[in-house]
Amino acid sequence: MRDDWTNLEQEELERQYDARASVPDFDAEIARYRELSAECLADCAVIRDLAYGPSEDERIDYFPAGSGRPVLVFLHGGYWRLLGRTESAFMAKALAGRGISTAVVEYSLAPKVNLDVIVAQCRRAVAWIHGNIARHGGDPKRLFVCGSSAGAQLAAMALATDWSAFPGVPGDVLKGGVLASGLYDLEPVRHCKPNEWLRLDAAAARRNSPLHMTFPEEVRLLVTWGGKETDEFKRQSRDFARRLHDAGRTVTCLEVEDRNHFDVVTDLADPGRRLHQAAESLIDGRPAP
Repeated sequence: MRDDWTNLEQEELERQYDARASVPDFDAEIARYRELSAECLADCAVIRDLAYGPSEDERIDYFPAGSGRPVLVFLHGGYWRLLGRTESAFMAKALAGRGISTAVVEYSLAPKVNLDVIVAQCRRAVAWIHGNIARHGGDPKRLFVCGSSAGAQLAAMALATDWSAFPGVPGDVLKGGVLASGLYDLEPVRHCKPNEWLRLDAAAARRNSPLHMTFPEEVRLLVTWGGKETDEFKRQSRDFARRLHDAGRTVTCLEVEDRNHFDVVTDLADPGRRLHQAAESLIDGRPAP
């Protein structure tokens, strides 16, 4: 495992951060997202197209699990330029079966907007959910956030938000997070292909890097990744988790050996998988299995 990405030749840096090329069939991975999500949309109660902001992209599909239930807010991946709600509801049925509601958030994509805008949208989504989810049966005092890949970066940024700028939103609005295969330091990302659509400079990379953020003392975090991911994606998760632990935060690490960058998060759709069980334990306030 390399400790310093700056020692990588450019070709190797590109390979390390090319998530699509890390799996044999990228299209099949995304097709599975769509198939599992379609099942949830067909089989579950769902309230679609809840608007949390002014743009057409700022919408939520909400899958209620009953009155007064905790809510998992899901922020999808796609390297900030792909995917949306229709590929991102795959965990809703399994979570509803355990009494956990799911709010699947859509946001604008790069390069139409920059990362500052996307982060702001996701924060606005959390604030909206806190203020409005009770009318749909959710418990605004038990909100958790989850994200995969780019979505894990967005989820981490939401967790590190200073909510004082959002009237009526408490500082502990998010009780915890499940962060899968995330990008927590954007400086190396700035030096390879994803920056063609992100267009980050050094300052933007730093202010959008959860590695440099401060997290609430009481927050509970689960940081997970697939054993089949590239060394850099693994390093990003381990370094971030280590930083959280050193800062005294409650963090659990979980490497899922038989999963890759894309299918690790779909374990949330299977109550028999360890990631689902660990996420459920986090939400219920129990120790990780």
